[in-house]
Amino acid sequence: MANERESFPGEIAKIEIDESAAITVEQIDDEITVAIASVVGVHFQVTADQARELSRALAVAAENAAKFLESTET
Repeated sequence: MANERESFPGEIAKIEIDESAAITVEQIDDEITVAIASVVGVHFQVTADQARELSRALAVAAENAAKFLESTET
């Protein structure tokens, strides 16, 4: 579950995947940092436009996954 904050600077959200992995989003001014933390961590910065595009893509994928699950429930 996401732990989200709308104020910044600092951590905006930390989404725990399981006991050993999480995704964090941090923002300071116009710099947005996404970190995928697990055994091997990955950090990258995105622009505001890229963050919106990523958000839209995740929303579409989540909606499609929910529709698929509904269609397979009998």
